[in-house]
Amino acid sequence: MHGAVGYETLNAMLGCTSAYPAKRIVRVGGPNDRYGIQQALDLGADGVMVPLVNSKEDAQQAVSYCLFPPDGQRSVAYPVRAVYRKGVGVPALAQYLREANREVEVWLQVETRACFEALDEVLSVPGVSCAFLGPSDMGFSYGLHTKTNYDLPAMLTSPELDNVYSTVVEACNKHGVAPGVFCLGEARAAQLAAQGYKYVAYDTDLGVIMNYSASTLAKLRRT
Repeated sequence: MHGAVGYETLNAMLGCTSAYPAKRIVRVGGPNDRYGIQQALDLGADGVMVPLVNSKEDAQQAVSYCLFPPDGQRSVAYPVRAVYRKGVGVPALAQYLREANREVEVWLQVETRACFEALDEVLSVPGVSCAFLGPSDMGFSYGLHTKTNYDLPAMLTSPELDNVYSTVVEACNKHGVAPGVFCLGEARAAQLAAQGYKYVAYDTDLGVIMNYSASTLAKLRRT
């Protein structure tokens, strides 16, 4: 995770949001983070977002940790919040185990040159729900940060990344995977949604608070 969130805090966050219909996707440490994936799913997350995916093998490993046998390697735990969504007791556990593999969402981050160049193979792995493009790291991977003098907004909308944005959508459509992306600002979010991206993140919780506060202060200073 980029944020300083431990498992106790994550447990509280997932508990507070369990009554709402929004998907709760937890970013884990990577395709090797079996413990983090297990914890997130047991605590009731709808799925995980997996960074550092650079190959088909990485994708296969990430998916395997999200699925119970025979489809994967996830271990059974009870009692956990994930099962309580089905009820309590042995019948609820049995129902959860029957349905979990079908319901879990595995989001893979596309954020490196290696991943982008192996994208068709990565998305061919059964069980991948979403390919979430990280254009900032992708731009750095291709050295675009130096071309734009570390101007992040300029890098994210640079012509050199146009092919990346379009190719991710095309590859996702080919494999029946939902395309997702991060961007800056509502206007850019609308552009990418129109391009075919299903999930578009255009700000963060902290960013929303800071931008609102800055806007309010600017208005007050003018009065």
